[in-house]
Amino acid sequence: MHKSIAGFIALALFACSAFADQRSWLFVQSVGGIEVGAPQQSETGWVLPVRVDVSGLRTITVKPTTLNSGLSCERIEATIEGNAIFLTIHTSVAGGGRSSACPSPRIGRLHAGTYSVFYRSSNEKPVAIGKVSFGL
Repeated sequence: MHKSIAGFIALALFACSAFADQRSWLFVQSVGGIEVGAPQQSETGWVLPVRVDVSGLRTITVKPTTLNSGLSCERIEATIEGNAIFLTIHTSVAGGGRSSACPSPRIGRLHAGTYSVFYRSSNEKPVAIGKVSFGL
């Protein structure tokens, strides 16, 4: 009986992480905002430092209005379209060593230049959050 309960819990946690929730701009603002830093080059390409914490315990660009003790940041999806980078946060259930602080997205190889950075989620207009330069 106990093995089946443990198996069900493990399956539920796996399902939650496999289907991470995409978060809206309103959510990002409610947990303290988002900030991009200067890109850093690694052996595999560029990394874009991004500061955001889905717990709502830290002020990044605005004062948080929501606390989330049960969420972790699964990933930040970065999509490049021309000279624009669109970021989208995905969250899942906390636990298993996951953190509320989002990991910086790997951008890969890009042409040198200045890129506008936006936050974008489904069914919302992109919101400008900064500009960054790669290889200049």
